[in-house]
Amino acid sequence: MSSDVFMEPDFRETLYTVDKKGRRKWVYATLAEGYFHRRRQIVAYSLIAFYLLMPWVTINGRQGIHFDFPNRKFILFGQQFWATDSYFLFLVFGMLAFSLFFFTAVAGRLWCGWACPETVFLEFVFRPIERWIEGSPAQRKRLDDGPWTAEKIRKKLLKHGLCAVISWVLASSFLAYFIGREPLLQMMSDWPHHNPVPFALTLIFMGVMAFQFGWFREQFCTVLCPYARFQSVLMDSSTLVVGYDVVRGEPRGKLRKAAETPQGDCIDCKMCVRVCPTGIDIRNGVQLECISCTQCIDACDDVMRKVDKPTGLIRYDTEDRLLGKKQLRGLLRPRPFVYGTILLVYAGIFLYAVSTRELTDFQVLRGKGIAPYIALEDGRIANQFQVRVSNKGDEAVAYTFHIEPMDSLQLIIPIVPLKIGPDEMQTVPAFVNFQRESLQAGNLKAVVTIEGSDGFTDSQEVTLLGPDAAGGE
Repeated sequence: MSSDVFMEPDFRETLYTVDKKGRRKWVYATLAEGYFHRRRQIVAYSLIAFYLLMPWVTINGRQGIHFDFPNRKFILFGQQFWATDSYFLFLVFGMLAFSLFFFTAVAGRLWCGWACPETVFLEFVFRPIERWIEGSPAQRKRLDDGPWTAEKIRKKLLKHGLCAVISWVLASSFLAYFIGREPLLQMMSDWPHHNPVPFALTLIFMGVMAFQFGWFREQFCTVLCPYARFQSVLMDSSTLVVGYDVVRGEPRGKLRKAAETPQGDCIDCKMCVRVCPTGIDIRNGVQLECISCTQCIDACDDVMRKVDKPTGLIRYDTEDRLLGKKQLRGLLRPRPFVYGTILLVYAGIFLYAVSTRELTDFQVLRGKGIAPYIALEDGRIANQFQVRVSNKGDEAVAYTFHIEPMDSLQLIIPIVPLKIGPDEMQTVPAFVNFQRESLQAGNLKAVVTIEGSDGFTDSQEVTLLGPDAAGGE
């Protein structure tokens, strides 16, 4: 049985939140407090707590998460990564991308309904404030449609004032991820004009949140979010979605004790529409605007219990089973299998790279603007380099250096041993002296080795230049 038989003929012609003249239609969704909503609350408030706490917790003596762009350092859960660790960033983005692909192929828009910041903040922070101050959906609609009385002004000011305070907290926490918690606290205790850029960023972030959660709202999901557009490429008829059981529910109709014609379990109460935050009718099938928030499941299950019918008329299931077809493919179908395999490969490489990562970076560079070589008074040739050493560990390390072949080369570094504290980088000059006769075709290969007091050792080959390589004297 095809679901098209029961669809409204023009339901795909326009968005539910836009009328035929292109004007905005506001959604006043009723809250369905059921099984899934309670679990979404746990997930949402756990994510909010994570967001608010991570800049303020200390792991391994460092801020939990800190994106220090000016110093090109990034801290994730106490592990510090430097700009030279850019391949980790590639692996992280790869894991995030294929996680999205995999979970979408398996469970549809699970991210949108359960973990997207838009959904989490709107449904579990701002809408509860709105319901507390302005009342039920019917009361909110009457308030919005009514004239600007003193009561309306009071409620709007109170609602937006509380939302502004919460937006300030969220914006300040966001800023702490980038400038650090200590600088943020110092700036917050100072005058705004002494720190104009962070202050302006906070105001901009608050303005974006005021616009997004105060006016734009579900339009972000239905109009702006690109994920809604490409999700259909990742899903198939075996993907788990929030859907309506057409076979069991149709033909729908008002509840009657003795119906003359066969009737499905759907009593056409439209509760699934009234609770939807994007205003859609889930009975029209899988739609771009559905964010899988499960409000329709909770609302429908509550109605089914009241009319003494089995729950699950709207449920998490595959499109095939919702249409009464036999489910032929499971999790090991090609699409999620490929995405899952690639995700595991990325995760495995990332874990291996982290577990074997050296905490010292060592580079020998030829300085810019420095002559290729210098002829010394005793007839020897000298090459100047810059030795750059980074200590990413938690303790200070003393480094020593030597060069090979040792019998014909002399390495001179002004500071030996070179002591570098945790999370520090130092660049020191280095000179290599050698006899002119050691050159072959104007150059000579050498190996500089570094040894740390923590057991670290590494080597780098350098090319020494002499008169012949520079065209002779």
